[in-house]
Amino acid sequence: MRKMTVLGLVAAFVLGLASLSLAGETKAVQKGNSHRVVGEVVSVDTTASTFTVKETVKGGEAKEVTFTFDQKGKVMVAGKPGKLDDLKSGDSVTVRYTEKDGNKIAQDLHVAKPAAAKAASK
Repeated sequence: MRKMTVLGLVAAFVLGLASLSLAGETKAVQKGNSHRVVGEVVSVDTTASTFTVKETVKGGEAKEVTFTFDQKGKVMVAGKPGKLDDLKSGDSVTVRYTEKDGNKIAQDLHVAKPAAAKAASK
């Protein structure tokens, strides 16, 4: 009887480890699908949860990219938690996003220094 109990516990432990490793692989695959853009905010539409970023690509050419903000996403402004409403035109921003059905869905926004703070420091 004791052997069966120990065998059952070992089997449960092995299955638990296997499920954790599969969950880790799934998360790694999802994160692998994400992209990153660094640029300057051009416009923000908080009602539609969209914003546009001007990115300078190789060769010095500027390209505007429009994102839809994921409501489960995270906004950080100067290292502190924020909201999409805090995003202003002229802000330097790093956006982590995924593409779904041709749309760029932003999950993380990191504003380096708000535009108002830049103007005040000059």
